[in-house]
Amino acid sequence: MRRVAPGVAAVVCVGLVVLTGCGNDAGASTAPVGANQPADAAAGAPAPAAVSGLAGLAVVPDGFLKGAPGEPSQETGPFTRQSFVDTLSASPAEDLALLLNAGCKEGYQTFRSSQDRRKRVTVQLFKAATAAKARDLQKGFWAQDEHTKPFVVPGVKGALTDAQTGVIGVTGQIEAVAEASITVGALVAEVTVSQSGTLEKTPVPDVKLATTMLQLQYKRLTTKSG
Repeated sequence: MRRVAPGVAAVVCVGLVVLTGCGNDAGASTAPVGANQPADAAAGAPAPAAVSGLAGLAVVPDGFLKGAPGEPSQETGPFTRQSFVDTLSASPAEDLALLLNAGCKEGYQTFRSSQDRRKRVTVQLFKAATAAKARDLQKGFWAQDEHTKPFVVPGVKGALTDAQTGVIGVTGQIEAVAEASITVGALVAEVTVSQSGTLEKTPVPDVKLATTMLQLQYKRLTTKSG
C-alpha cells in the first residue's frame, strides 16, 4: 500500500509523538459472513476499550496474530498526524499536506498477521474535521497510486477498491494486495490485506477477506460513529 514505508505491506495523522502501539486487542473482531470464509477470518466480538476515542471502532480478523513489537507499521494503537508522517508514510510531504487540509489530527491503526505470518491485515482510521474533508482526504490518498483492478463490496456505497500483484524491490518476491477505502461521516477507513510469495508460488490478492473486513468496518462505523 502506498502510505506504508518501503518493505512494509499494509492501509493519522500534526502532534509530536511517535506511533504508540497498544498491547491489548483494541477493535472489534471480524464475524463470519459465509460458510466459505477463510478459516483465519473467524467470528468475533467487541474488544476491550483502549485509550484513543477511535479505539474499538477498527475491526480486526479473529485468529490472526499481533505484529512485531517495536515495529511501527505493525503496531496497534492511536497515532497523531506527525507520528504517522514520521513512521508510516512513504510520501511524508504529500501526506502531511493532505492531512493538514483535512484538519486531521488523530487516527488509529490495527495490524494482524496470519499464523504463518504470510498474510497481513491493516486497518487505519483517519478523523477529519468534517465529512466533506474526509471525502477529500480519501480521494487524495487514493489518487497517489494507480488503481486498475477494482472489486465490488456488496452493501457498501462509495467504496474505493483495488487488487493487484507485483514484485517487491529487486528480491524477486511477489506481493499480492487487496485494499479498500470508505468514508463514514468525518472518518476515513482503509483496509489492506497483503501476502507475499514467489514466482513459483505466486500469491493472489485475498479480495474475499478484504471485502469481509470492509463490510464489517462499514457496519461498525455506521453503528458507532454517530
